[in-house]
Amino acid sequence: MRHIKAKIILIGVCLFCTTGCWDKVEINQLAIGEVVGADLDPNTHKQIVYYQIVNPEAVASQKGVGIKSPVYTYKVQASSIGEVALRAANFLPRKLFPDQYQAEIFTERYARQGLNPFLNFYERQYSRSSNLYVFITDSPLDDVMMTYLPLERLPGRYLRSLLENQSKSTGRVSMKSRVKDLIENMESSVLTVMPMVSLSGSKPLITTDRYEQMNAYQGSLILSGGAVFKHDKMIGKLELKQMAYYLLMKGESEVFFETLRVNGRKVELQATKPKVNKHMYIVSGQPVWKVDINFRLILRNNEQNLDLTLENLTEIRDAFNSIVQEKISDFYQDAVRKKWDLFGLENKIKYKRGKEWEVAKKQKNAWNQTRLQLSIKSNVTDIGEIINPYKGE
Repeated sequence: MRHIKAKIILIGVCLFCTTGCWDKVEINQLAIGEVVGADLDPNTHKQIVYYQIVNPEAVASQKGVGIKSPVYTYKVQASSIGEVALRAANFLPRKLFPDQYQAEIFTERYARQGLNPFLNFYERQYSRSSNLYVFITDSPLDDVMMTYLPLERLPGRYLRSLLENQSKSTGRVSMKSRVKDLIENMESSVLTVMPMVSLSGSKPLITTDRYEQMNAYQGSLILSGGAVFKHDKMIGKLELKQMAYYLLMKGESEVFFETLRVNGRKVELQATKPKVNKHMYIVSGQPVWKVDINFRLILRNNEQNLDLTLENLTEIRDAFNSIVQEKISDFYQDAVRKKWDLFGLENKIKYKRGKEWEVAKKQKNAWNQTRLQLSIKSNVTDIGEIINPYKGE
């Protein structure tokens, strides 16, 4: 009996020691942030911030009721970043919950002036996530933040899914597009490229009638290129097609596409996870960057009205090697002319050892004199379900 009483007393003491959820906050007390948009007023230089707040009732599946807005957008203006949250509290009836932010969208105007104030403020927050994705837009921010999107109704999830899908299916964007990827190069000469988004069409779709429309492209956000950053400032743009060559040479390409003409007809090829080997050495005082790229090609489309012989496959392979060699060389030379060290060559030279390298380091902008030695090798490994095209004869 005494043993039973002792156990009961021990259990009671343990229960008194447990704290429970004394500080819990119900979901209906939180304003859960999804996407944040940021701009600067060109006249007053005030911070303009848009908060997209999730409407949990609309996100949950509902039957027999009308469509509700999945997010609500609030606009705040303040003289500093730190003051923005204080101003937001003036009209947000719930506590702002920033832990679930999916993406931050900056205007091109803001990015060209520099993101340093934002980065320093953001990194100081205990609840921050360095995996927050960063996008730059060349469309009016008000339109971008005030439009409904199809399929993925939560804008943050839409943008992340768009990034993931493009990375895996086209190789034109990189998943290394987060705050921490930008911060990583802040104190070095290495440039960073962040994805750019634009609003398709001339007008945003600001009512839930959007979900009853068949035209999903009109009023959607589309990936439109890359914003080139030096430290925290945007210094230029890459076209979407240029992004493919940039990521290829960085060794970050998941997939690569190329279209060429063989015997006067269009041929389209795809390569999955190209192998890229890079090495830097010096010859007679001039730095040389050697890049070897190997492709395993899939024949996606062949409009030649010819039988697919071994000789023809060789023609296709040689044409592919030639056009990729030319386009990459042109892209590299264009970046050098613009003084964009897209591949961190200055940083590579900085850590080289040897007498010849010491001389090169003393030269101003030695990276700008680096010669590209490019080698392209490929092999067609998959030609599809049919060998010869249908000729209709």
